[in-house]
Order: sequence, then C-alpha cells, then structure tokens
Amino acid sequence: MTALTSLKRFHAPWPGPLGACAAMLGDRVLRLREAPEALFRALARFPALEVTTRSDAVSLRQRGRLVPAESSHEGLLTVQGPHLHLQARNDQWALVLAILAPVAGLASRSVLFFDRHGQLQLKVQVPEGTPGMDFEELVCAFLHPDQHPLPVPQPLPLHSYAACVDLAALEQAWSVPATPVDFEALLAAHGISRLGAYCRVRDKFARAVKLDSLPALLSLAAARRAPVSLRVFSGGCSSACNGGRSSGCSQRHQGLLPLPAWQGSTLRLCQDDLDLRLETAQIASVWRVRRPQGRQIVTTVELFDHRDERVLVLRSGCGQGELPSWRALLADCLLPPD
Repeated sequence: MTALTSLKRFHAPWPGPLGACAAMLGDRVLRLREAPEALFRALARFPALEVTTRSDAVSLRQRGRLVPAESSHEGLLTVQGPHLHLQARNDQWALVLAILAPVAGLASRSVLFFDRHGQLQLKVQVPEGTPGMDFEELVCAFLHPDQHPLPVPQPLPLHSYAACVDLAALEQAWSVPATPVDFEALLAAHGISRLGAYCRVRDKFARAVKLDSLPALLSLAAARRAPVSLRVFSGGCSSACNGGRSSGCSQRHQGLLPLPAWQGSTLRLCQDDLDLRLETAQIASVWRVRRPQGRQIVTTVELFDHRDERVLVLRSGCGQGELPSWRALLADCLLPPD
C-alpha cells in the first residue's frame, strides 16, 4: 500500500467523509491494516455485500456476493461477483477504515477505502441481518496497530498536458489494434494525458458531444432493451506522466438498464442490483471515442469531471465486441456540441 505522511498534529480540515471519520476515530471508527487481497478474501465470506465505487461526479452501488480477490501480473486486484466486476491496483489505497456505528451518513458495518489524497473511493458494506459477530471478527483480524494519528492526505497534483506532441505519430499509433493497457502505454510514450489526447486528435478518433446525449442514450437503451456496459471510476488522479491512467479503482455493471429518473440535477438508474447516481453539475465534458480492438472499431462514450478525471465509460454490453443495437444508440443519441 502507498504510505502517507504521518504527523502528530494536523490543523487543516480533513477532506469530505475522512473528516467525519477522523472525529470518531477510536469510538465509532477504527483503522484497518492496508492488506487489500487478504481483506477482500475475508469479505468474500459474507453471503451478501453492497459495493460502491464513487467520485464527486458518479457513484455505482451494487449488491452481491464476491469471489475472493485475485492479483494479476500487472499488479491489478480483481474482485468479482455474479453481477459486478471491481478492479484496482494493489498500491491504490493508503487508508482503510471500518465503521462500527453510523457516522455522518456513513452506514455501520462498512469498510471505507481512501486514496493518498484522503478521497473516499470505495465502500463495502455488510448489510444488516448478516450474522452479527462476523463483521466485528473481521475488524479485529485486520486492526491496524497504530490508531492515532491518521496519516495526513497529500495535496492533489496539478494536471500537466504535453506542450507539444507529434500528432501524426500519435494518431498512427492510435490506429493500431490495442488492449486498454496498450493504449495507456501509448499515451505514456507520448507524454500526454488521456483527455489531452482526446482534445488534440481528429474527430474520427475522439469527438466531444453534448452532455444531453447521455440521458438520451440511457433512456433509449432502456426502452429498446439494449444491453450496455457501465464502468465507473473513482476519480483517482491521472496525468501525462502515467499516460492518463487513473490511480483509482473501477467498478462495472453490464446488462439491461432501467429507465433513468431525475432527482434535481442528479440522474439515477435504480433496480434491485444496481444504483447509479450521476451528478450532472460535476460533469465537464463527454466524449465519443473510437479505438481498434482486434478486427473491430470499438466506440465508447466517456465522461470527465472538472478535474479532467475520467469518471464513467459506457460501451456495448457484449464483452469485447459491439452489438448493432449499440451502434444504433450512438447514431440516434450523440449530439454535437453547440
């Protein structure tokens, strides 16, 4: 896990939910060891969990049972269930807290995962009715030996964009079929962030579209019963130095969607195993992105927040390929910017 600087006294306010947790540390909140693989193996014992990946712009909550976590050779931690897929890097979380009693809207029997900047990225809750002492036993097994003080969050870094880039070389490399990991390496090789690349390449590669395109796409997908894959990112910092790769975790839902509903400026998709909330005021741009994968051109719709972080990706809900229903949705819903 990534270590955070620890100080005996810290007078500045803690960001967001971390401040509420810090005030209750040792009473309603306990710090756990940063051991993600072992912790998720323990969480997989519970018959049902609620898993939420979040940023200020988007949150995705799913219910289900987890399969024990696995790590790939790339250092990715993968946690799966019947209806969800969670992925993060092994060094992603710098602070893990257990909520024993409700704190400022945070439910009890929850495990919270914070990044090095003190931002809450993932919440795993053991619902009420699950055998009572199991959660307390998990907390005792993973209790951190040093409860005070909490590590001090690092400031969010400033984004950097390449001052100059060989656009012809970037587009030529973009045109070669590549996996998502290969594409991240491509961006790193050109020293440019993901959004920086989208802003520079021609429209056939990436093009900005109106935010209104998204509710239209979601509504029509529900009405036509066209499967869609939703992937929510926790909004971890990305920059040119890491090729636009988010340091946060991601969570995916794939299948048929319910009709979206508006709650003020919040767009919500809600059904038994899914609760997606999109804060439209937090979305700065929406992009239609095309990349070759295998023998196909795959098209995604990607949303970025005001920190230029990618927070949501939509694509065809059929694995690696694309369904005609997805292409029809794009043709009918994507609106060019004003």
